Amino acid sequence: VGSPLYCHVRYFDPEGRRPGVPDDVAALVEKISDEEVTLTLVNVNPIESRTVIVQGGGYAEHEITRVSLGDRLTEIKDSAFSIRLAPGCGAQLQLTVRRFANQPVLGFPWS
Repeated sequence: VGSPLYCHVRYFDPEGRRPGVPDDVAALVEKISDEEVTLTLVNVNPIESRTVIVQGGGYAEHEITRVSLGDRLTEIKDSAFSIRLAPGCGAQLQLTVRRFANQPVLGFPWS
């Protein structure tokens, strides 16, 4: 017996066309509040870059309004965004979200 997936963020591997983080990528959610999620993504592969799609909620029900990476702020205003991680590099991202702003969907972000 299953149950609905409840999460603040969900990851997808666009190259593998599957849910979850790509091979060699680690993800850590560090902080969650009503309007923000702080997470760290790291590519442990020393040779190849990796791309990760980050989605707001298990069913794209949360809208990610912006993402800050250090002093760089990017407006998103969508349920998902992608980030490319250079070999051996990582990033701490702070997402500003509007929870339950979207109708839940079962599709993948590339659909």
